[in-house]
Amino acid sequence: MTTKTTAAAPYKLDYKTVKNWQFDPLVSRYTQTDVISYAKGIGVGMAGPLQAEESKYLLAGDHLAVLPMMAVVMNQGEMWTQDPRTGIDWTKTVHVEESITLERPIPSSGELTATFGVDEIYDKGEGKGALMYEHRALQDNNGLVATVNIATYLRGNGGFGGQTTGGPKPTPVPDNRPADAVIKLSTPTSDNTTYQLGPEFVEAVKTELLTSSAPMLRGVCSFGIAGRAVLKLTCDNQPARLRHLGLRYVAPVFCDETLETEVWFIGPGKAAFRVSCLERECLVMTNGLAEFDLQ
Repeated sequence: MTTKTTAAAPYKLDYKTVKNWQFDPLVSRYTQTDVISYAKGIGVGMAGPLQAEESKYLLAGDHLAVLPMMAVVMNQGEMWTQDPRTGIDWTKTVHVEESITLERPIPSSGELTATFGVDEIYDKGEGKGALMYEHRALQDNNGLVATVNIATYLRGNGGFGGQTTGGPKPTPVPDNRPADAVIKLSTPTSDNTTYQLGPEFVEAVKTELLTSSAPMLRGVCSFGIAGRAVLKLTCDNQPARLRHLGLRYVAPVFCDETLETEVWFIGPGKAAFRVSCLERECLVMTNGLAEFDLQ
Protein backbone atom coordinates (compact mmCIF):
# COMPACT_ATOMS: atom_id res chain seq x y z
CA MET A 1 0.00 0.00 0.00
CA THR A 2 1.36 3.41 -0.94
CA THR A 3 0.99 6.25 1.50
CA LYS A 4 0.21 9.55 -0.15
CA THR A 5 2.04 12.51 1.37
CA THR A 6 0.45 15.92 1.37
CA ALA A 7 2.59 19.01 1.00
CA ALA A 8 2.50 21.39 3.93
CA ALA A 9 0.09 24.25 3.45
CA PRO A 10 1.75 27.59 2.72
CA TYR A 11 1.82 30.21 5.44
CA LYS A 12 -1.26 32.41 5.45
CA LEU A 13 -1.01 35.61 7.45
CA ASP A 14 -4.02 36.16 9.71
CA TYR A 15 -4.47 39.92 9.36
CA LYS A 16 -6.93 40.41 12.21
CA THR A 17 -4.85 38.34 14.62
CA VAL A 18 -1.59 40.10 13.74
CA LYS A 19 -3.02 43.63 13.66
CA ASN A 20 -4.61 43.17 17.09
CA TRP A 21 -1.83 41.12 18.68
CA GLN A 22 -1.86 41.56 22.45
CA PHE A 23 1.54 42.47 23.86
CA ASP A 24 2.35 42.55 27.54
CA PRO A 25 4.32 45.60 28.71
CA LEU A 26 7.98 44.76 29.22
CA VAL A 27 9.90 46.25 32.14
CA SER A 28 13.68 46.09 31.93
CA ARG A 29 16.55 47.59 33.90
CA TYR A 30 19.85 48.64 32.37
CA THR A 31 23.11 49.92 33.81
CA GLN A 32 25.99 52.11 32.70
CA THR A 33 27.83 48.89 31.85
CA ASP A 34 25.07 48.12 29.32
CA VAL A 35 25.36 51.63 27.86
CA ILE A 36 29.11 51.25 27.39
CA SER A 37 28.73 47.74 25.97
CA TYR A 38 26.28 49.03 23.35
CA ALA A 39 28.67 51.81 22.33
CA LYS A 40 31.55 49.37 21.92
CA GLY A 41 29.31 46.99 19.97
CA ILE A 42 28.71 49.60 17.25
CA GLY A 43 32.38 50.53 16.94
CA VAL A 44 32.86 53.36 19.44
CA GLY A 45 36.47 53.43 20.62
CA MET A 46 37.94 52.08 17.40
CA ALA A 47 40.63 54.08 15.63
CA GLY A 48 39.10 56.66 13.32
CA PRO A 49 37.90 60.25 13.01
CA LEU A 50 35.60 60.07 16.05
CA GLN A 51 37.83 58.16 18.47
CA ALA A 52 38.69 61.07 20.75
CA GLU A 53 35.33 62.86 20.89
CA GLU A 54 33.33 59.67 21.45
CA SER A 55 35.11 58.84 24.72
CA LYS A 56 32.09 60.32 26.57
CA TYR A 57 30.16 57.18 25.56
CA LEU A 58 32.69 54.88 27.24
CA LEU A 59 33.53 56.50 30.60
CA ALA A 60 31.27 55.42 33.46
CA GLY A 61 30.23 58.08 35.94
CA ASP A 62 28.09 61.18 36.20
CA HIS A 63 29.10 62.42 32.75
CA LEU A 64 28.48 59.22 30.76
CA ALA A 65 26.56 60.09 27.58
CA VAL A 66 24.10 57.65 25.97
CA LEU A 67 23.93 57.24 22.21
CA PRO A 68 20.29 57.84 21.17
CA MET A 69 20.46 54.86 18.79
CA MET A 70 20.61 52.56 21.83
CA ALA A 71 16.82 52.80 21.94
CA VAL A 72 16.62 50.20 19.15
CA VAL A 73 18.11 47.46 21.37
CA MET A 74 16.27 48.30 24.59
CA ASN A 75 13.29 46.23 25.79
CA GLN A 76 13.12 44.30 22.53
CA GLY A 77 10.93 41.52 23.85
CA GLU A 78 10.34 38.08 22.39
CA MET A 79 10.18 37.20 18.71
CA TRP A 80 6.40 36.95 18.68
CA THR A 81 6.23 36.36 14.90
CA GLN A 82 7.30 32.75 15.56
CA ASP A 83 3.88 32.07 17.09
CA PRO A 84 1.98 29.88 14.56
CA ARG A 85 -1.24 31.77 15.27
CA THR A 86 0.11 34.73 13.28
CA GLY A 87 0.48 32.74 10.06
CA ILE A 88 3.83 34.51 9.53
CA ASP A 89 6.69 32.56 7.95
CA TRP A 90 9.30 33.94 10.37
CA THR A 91 12.15 32.20 8.51
CA LYS A 92 11.51 34.61 5.61
CA THR A 93 11.33 37.86 7.57
CA VAL A 94 13.79 40.67 6.87
CA HIS A 95 14.28 43.85 8.90
CA VAL A 96 14.00 46.66 6.29
CA GLU A 97 13.29 49.97 8.04
CA GLU A 98 14.10 51.50 11.43
CA SER A 99 13.53 54.83 13.12
CA ILE A 100 13.75 56.41 16.55
CA THR A 101 12.00 59.51 17.82
CA LEU A 102 13.46 61.00 20.99
CA GLU A 103 11.46 62.98 23.53
CA ARG A 104 14.54 63.57 25.70
CA PRO A 105 18.00 62.07 26.26
CA ILE A 106 18.10 58.44 27.41
CA PRO A 107 19.27 58.29 31.05
CA SER A 108 22.61 56.54 31.60
CA SER A 109 20.95 53.86 33.78
CA GLY A 110 17.51 53.04 35.08
CA GLU A 111 14.32 51.15 34.35
CA LEU A 112 12.20 51.42 31.22
CA THR A 113 8.75 50.07 30.43
CA ALA A 114 8.04 49.22 26.81
CA THR A 115 4.62 49.01 25.19
CA PHE A 116 4.27 47.44 21.75
CA GLY A 117 1.85 47.51 18.86
CA VAL A 118 1.37 46.59 15.20
CA ASP A 119 0.46 49.69 13.19
CA GLU A 120 -0.35 48.16 9.80
CA ILE A 121 0.47 45.34 7.35
CA TYR A 122 0.54 46.09 3.61
CA ASP A 123 0.01 43.32 1.09
CA LYS A 124 2.41 43.44 -1.87
CA GLY A 125 0.69 40.52 -3.60
CA GLU A 126 1.10 36.78 -4.06
CA GLY A 127 4.78 35.93 -4.31
CA LYS A 128 5.78 39.51 -3.50
CA GLY A 129 5.52 39.48 0.28
CA ALA A 130 4.06 41.92 2.79
CA LEU A 131 5.36 44.87 4.79
CA MET A 132 4.57 45.10 8.50
CA TYR A 133 5.03 48.25 10.60
CA GLU A 134 5.40 48.03 14.39
CA HIS A 135 6.22 50.45 17.20
CA ARG A 136 7.78 50.21 20.64
CA ALA A 137 7.33 53.07 23.14
CA LEU A 138 9.87 53.38 25.95
CA GLN A 139 9.00 55.27 29.10
CA ASP A 140 10.24 55.72 32.66
CA ASN A 141 8.73 57.36 35.74
CA ASN A 142 9.07 60.76 34.09
CA GLY A 143 7.13 59.79 30.96
CA LEU A 144 7.94 58.91 27.37
CA VAL A 145 11.63 58.71 26.49
CA ALA A 146 11.67 57.38 22.92
CA THR A 147 9.59 55.58 20.31
CA VAL A 148 11.10 52.97 18.01
CA ASN A 149 9.39 52.19 14.70
CA ILE A 150 10.28 49.06 12.73
CA ALA A 151 9.28 47.75 9.31
CA THR A 152 9.66 44.06 8.53
CA TYR A 153 9.44 42.53 5.07
CA LEU A 154 7.44 39.29 5.29
CA ARG A 155 8.78 37.57 2.18
CA GLY A 156 6.57 34.51 2.59
CA ASN A 157 3.25 36.23 3.31
CA GLY A 158 2.12 38.13 0.22
CA GLY A 159 -1.41 37.65 -1.05
CA PHE A 160 -3.21 37.52 2.30
CA GLY A 161 -5.83 40.01 1.09
CA GLY A 162 -4.75 43.17 2.89
CA GLN A 163 -4.52 46.75 1.65
CA THR A 164 -1.80 47.37 -0.90
CA THR A 165 -1.20 51.12 -0.61
CA GLY A 166 -0.99 53.85 2.00
CA GLY A 167 2.33 53.03 3.69
CA PRO A 168 4.80 55.68 4.88
CA LYS A 169 6.64 57.43 2.06
CA PRO A 170 10.45 57.26 2.20
CA THR A 171 12.52 60.45 2.36
CA PRO A 172 14.19 61.04 -1.01
CA VAL A 173 17.93 61.62 -1.06
CA PRO A 174 18.82 64.64 -3.27
CA ASP A 175 20.35 63.52 -6.57
CA ASN A 176 20.84 66.97 -8.10
CA ARG A 177 23.83 68.07 -5.99
CA PRO A 178 26.77 66.63 -4.05
CA ALA A 179 26.38 65.85 -0.35
CA ASP A 180 26.92 68.73 2.08
CA ALA A 181 28.95 66.58 4.49
CA VAL A 182 30.62 63.17 4.34
CA ILE A 183 32.33 60.90 6.88
CA LYS A 184 33.83 57.39 6.76
CA LEU A 185 33.57 55.01 9.73
CA SER A 186 34.70 51.41 10.17
CA THR A 187 32.34 48.63 11.18
CA PRO A 188 33.32 46.47 14.19
CA THR A 189 36.14 44.03 13.62
CA SER A 190 35.64 40.27 13.31
CA ASP A 191 36.62 39.73 16.95
CA ASN A 192 33.94 42.17 18.14
CA THR A 193 30.69 40.68 16.90
CA THR A 194 28.27 41.68 19.67
CA TYR A 195 25.66 42.29 17.00
CA GLN A 196 26.44 39.46 14.62
CA LEU A 197 23.37 38.20 12.75
CA GLY A 198 22.25 34.67 13.63
CA PRO A 199 22.60 32.01 10.91
CA GLU A 200 18.84 31.52 10.53
CA PHE A 201 18.45 35.18 9.56
CA VAL A 202 21.51 35.20 7.31
CA GLU A 203 19.64 32.57 5.29
CA ALA A 204 16.60 34.84 5.06
CA VAL A 205 18.51 37.76 3.55
CA LYS A 206 20.65 35.85 1.06
CA THR A 207 21.36 37.92 -2.03
CA GLU A 208 24.05 38.21 -4.64
CA LEU A 209 25.76 40.67 -2.29
CA LEU A 210 26.69 37.98 0.23
CA THR A 211 30.24 37.66 -1.01
CA SER A 212 32.04 38.49 2.22
CA SER A 213 33.46 35.79 4.49
CA ALA A 214 33.27 38.16 7.49
CA PRO A 215 30.37 37.92 9.97
CA MET A 216 27.21 39.76 8.89
CA LEU A 217 26.03 42.47 11.27
CA ARG A 218 22.51 42.96 12.57
CA GLY A 219 20.54 45.92 11.31
CA VAL A 220 20.62 47.51 14.76
CA CYS A 221 24.43 47.66 14.49
CA SER A 222 24.32 49.23 11.02
CA PHE A 223 21.74 51.70 12.33
CA GLY A 224 24.04 52.58 15.21
CA ILE A 225 27.02 53.24 12.94
CA ALA A 226 24.90 55.42 10.64
CA GLY A 227 23.65 57.26 13.71
CA ARG A 228 27.18 57.97 14.91
CA ALA A 229 28.00 59.51 11.54
CA VAL A 230 24.81 61.59 11.46
CA LEU A 231 25.30 62.80 15.04
CA LYS A 232 28.73 64.11 14.07
CA LEU A 233 27.64 65.75 10.81
CA THR A 234 24.37 67.31 12.01
CA CYS A 235 24.62 67.72 15.80
CA ASP A 236 28.37 68.22 16.38
CA ASN A 237 28.24 64.95 18.34
CA GLN A 238 25.78 66.33 20.90
CA PRO A 239 23.28 63.48 21.38
CA ALA A 240 20.73 65.65 23.23
CA ARG A 241 20.12 67.60 19.98
CA LEU A 242 18.91 64.58 17.97
CA ARG A 243 15.12 64.32 17.73
CA HIS A 244 14.56 61.71 15.02
CA LEU A 245 16.64 59.26 13.01
CA GLY A 246 15.22 56.88 10.41
CA LEU A 247 16.47 54.89 7.44
CA ARG A 248 15.84 52.01 5.07
CA TYR A 249 18.16 48.97 4.87
CA VAL A 250 18.94 47.92 1.30
CA ALA A 251 21.95 45.58 1.59
CA PRO A 252 23.82 43.58 4.25
CA VAL A 253 26.71 45.04 6.25
CA PHE A 254 29.68 42.97 7.46
CA CYS A 255 32.48 43.26 9.99
CA ASP A 256 35.75 44.88 8.85
CA GLU A 257 34.15 47.21 6.31
CA THR A 258 34.20 50.97 5.74
CA LEU A 259 30.88 52.81 5.61
CA GLU A 260 30.63 56.22 4.01
CA THR A 261 27.74 58.40 5.18
CA GLU A 262 26.64 61.30 2.97
CA VAL A 263 24.40 64.02 4.41
CA TRP A 264 22.30 66.67 2.65
CA PHE A 265 20.74 69.51 4.66
CA ILE A 266 17.19 69.88 3.36
CA GLY A 267 15.72 72.40 5.80
CA PRO A 268 16.23 73.93 9.25
CA GLY A 269 16.97 71.07 11.63
CA LYS A 270 16.43 68.46 8.93
CA ALA A 271 18.83 66.35 6.83
CA ALA A 272 18.61 63.45 4.38
CA PHE A 273 21.36 60.84 4.25
CA ARG A 274 22.52 57.55 2.77
CA VAL A 275 25.29 55.06 3.61
CA SER A 276 27.52 53.08 1.24
CA CYS A 277 30.06 50.29 1.72
CA LEU A 278 33.30 51.39 0.07
CA GLU A 279 34.90 47.95 -0.27
CA ARG A 280 31.92 46.47 -2.12
CA GLU A 281 30.95 49.75 -3.82
CA CYS A 282 27.28 49.38 -2.95
CA LEU A 283 24.55 51.27 -1.14
CA VAL A 284 23.63 49.64 2.20
CA MET A 285 21.24 52.19 3.80
CA THR A 286 19.22 54.95 2.15
CA ASN A 287 16.16 57.21 2.50
CA GLY A 288 17.70 58.41 5.75
CA LEU A 289 16.08 61.29 7.63
CA ALA A 290 17.51 63.11 10.64
CA GLU A 291 15.72 65.82 12.59
CA PHE A 292 17.62 67.80 15.20
CA ASP A 293 17.76 70.96 17.28
CA LEU A 294 19.90 73.65 15.68
CA GLN A 295 21.50 74.55 19.01
